Amino acid sequence: MTRLLGFLVVVTAACTAGVDGASGDEPCEGPLGKPMSLSNINAMTACCLAQGGQAHCLDAGKVPAEIQPLVATCQSGGYCIPDGFLQTGAAEPPATCTAFGGQGVCLSKCIPQVSENEGLLRADTCTGADELCVPCINPLDGKPTGACELLTLAACVGDAPATPPSNACDDPSTCNYEENCAPVIDPETLTACAPDAHCVDAALVTDPAQIAQLGKCADGVKLCVPDAFIRTGGKFTPKTCNSINGNEGRCLSRALPDVKAQEGLLPQDTCTANERCTPCFSPIDGTSTGACNLSCDTGPTQPAVPFAQCCSGRAKCVPTSAIPDDQEDKLGKKECKDSTPGALCVPNELLAGGPFPTCNANSLILGSYSGVCLSDCLEFGIQGVALARGNCQNHYKCAPCVQNGQPTGAPGCPQ
Repeated sequence: MTRLLGFLVVVTAACTAGVDGASGDEPCEGPLGKPMSLSNINAMTACCLAQGGQAHCLDAGKVPAEIQPLVATCQSGGYCIPDGFLQTGAAEPPATCTAFGGQGVCLSKCIPQVSENEGLLRADTCTGADELCVPCINPLDGKPTGACELLTLAACVGDAPATPPSNACDDPSTCNYEENCAPVIDPETLTACAPDAHCVDAALVTDPAQIAQLGKCADGVKLCVPDAFIRTGGKFTPKTCNSINGNEGRCLSRALPDVKAQEGLLPQDTCTANERCTPCFSPIDGTSTGACNLSCDTGPTQPAVPFAQCCSGRAKCVPTSAIPDDQEDKLGKKECKDSTPGALCVPNELLAGGPFPTCNANSLILGSYSGVCLSDCLEFGIQGVALARGNCQNHYKCAPCVQNGQPTGAPGCPQ
């Protein structure tokens, strides 16, 4: 939308001399010539029919060269010009309206850039049957669209410029989008992809870092974007919460793939049912997760709180709330009782998701077998007697992937 209606600015700035509109004797001449009556317009070839708009073909010689590449062409020749501009010669400014919570102007969807964004634009107070409210400021990048320059440039020769438009609802001096402003885009007008997220055209998300954090919709093309981003145009600060191991966190939507993948381990705390409290720092190694550096967030206010170490530094004391129930019986708690009461000692490889090197071993009970190397920080129980080290490094045992013809479910084994 950044080039939206740049051509209208050009043509209004290039007005030819006409009768002074202030005299009231007759309408002034505009950049597209003298005003045309409806009967004369209807005698011309209609265009924009597929878009349901009201426009007619104007001879190419009457359309300034600067605007010809930016308007639709007619199959019969000439250029497709909205009827509203033909009626005034494009000398009168369009009506004002409210778009995405800010100042906008009513423009015909017969203008290509308007029709291309038709799915995002609304009629608001526009009265023309084919008009949509186009924002003065592009809500996606904060840059002028050029549409509202018409309000000061569209005037008869000799007339004083019109009063500039009032400020948009959102205060540009602040990062966060004002709560009292209308949504930048109303999520309810889009297809839902989660309880608090909707599908957005991928072309509207221009930041590669943001794209990498978003999931795809069912069509495999559009992006599933949390409503908080959509309503504010990405200008907001997520709510602060208390996450794993007491780390400072932010309430982020479960529609985000990284949050969804860990939702069973992340606390809800003060977040909504559709959010989870994602830590600012990884409790494993204290590195930033990026959760507290989104949009207008100025960053964490508290330092990282990493898990305490156990098993000679080869494992971490992790609260049971962050451990799946079916894994707790394999983890010891003796070494964590002083540093983190109630926590269990989890090997670093399990926390990092690997690596789990493959191995071969031979034991008196199991005979020759193959498997994966697992830390001896794990509680193997009575079964540990049957496991050999094999070709694993010190402090590791070779755990079989298959036993008695059944998969053991050991981490790193083929599923």
